[in-house]
Amino acid sequence: MKKIILILIATSMLIHAQVIPGINSKGGAMTMPEGKLKMQIKNIYIKRNSMYNGTKEVTNAQNLDATANITLLGLAYGVSKDLDIKVIVPYKDIQATAKLGPNDVAIDNSGLGDIVVMARYVVLPMKEYGFQLSIGAGIKFPTGSTDDGFKKAPPFALNVNTPLPTQMGTGGYEYKAELGISKIIDKDMRVDFHTMYTYRPLAQNDYDFGNELSYDLSFTKAITKNVNLGIEYNGKYNTKTDIGNDTNPMLQAVLPFKAFSGTVGYITPEIEFMPFDKPKLHLGLGVSFLAHYNLSQYQPLEKQRIVFRIGYLF
Repeated sequence: MKKIILILIATSMLIHAQVIPGINSKGGAMTMPEGKLKMQIKNIYIKRNSMYNGTKEVTNAQNLDATANITLLGLAYGVSKDLDIKVIVPYKDIQATAKLGPNDVAIDNSGLGDIVVMARYVVLPMKEYGFQLSIGAGIKFPTGSTDDGFKKAPPFALNVNTPLPTQMGTGGYEYKAELGISKIIDKDMRVDFHTMYTYRPLAQNDYDFGNELSYDLSFTKAITKNVNLGIEYNGKYNTKTDIGNDTNPMLQAVLPFKAFSGTVGYITPEIEFMPFDKPKLHLGLGVSFLAHYNLSQYQPLEKQRIVFRIGYLF
């Protein structure tokens, strides 16, 4: 009898459970209800003190030690039952030290990044098809600064701006297209797939950041009416970058600060907490672990990322 009562209690909790999209899934194909506004703040902590080339970790010849905190403020509004718009405002804090030959280098840059505006439209709605498919498009605007200097510069880089990958912005527009698929299973589990292609023309100083294809697959399940557990695969492919005339030739020869190029994938276990039993307010934490990589050139890469998210539905 006691076991039956416990089963009934657990079943009741799951019936009233709410399933939140994965912390990196970008919501899959879901859009905001018409007239509803959601605010989300997400912080991503990254530490890079390892260097890679191809499929191997290699010697960190410059003793690079870099950390970044990227805080994203996102606002999403339901324009209609099938269309929403999103604005993403990033704030970046980047600190790094390295040794270029006999010279020590230090970078300490922070400020507003490049703002992204996206629109998403539901092509196949959940109610009719049992799953949802959406498409979207957007633009990244060059709102971030590109003129931050070294905190400590080597003699051959005096009065030279820090490399573009360590700046708040790129100095160029980017154009994005997305596709998402979402499915709810038994009301207490959801699967979200999202992919986005980013086209990047040459940025400031003819820097080529490379075009990018990202892809995220997440599974989240309501364990109780207050707690979701989930796991994701987060991957991306970026074409090879070209530093252009970003820095002087001597600095280019020894530069460890490069934009990502190649293929990389992370596995992200996560937990979501809804203190008031409903997703009006939700708090999430995820840790991304490096699963595989194949890089186009010698460059830094983080082995882990720590992601924190708080969301509020108005």
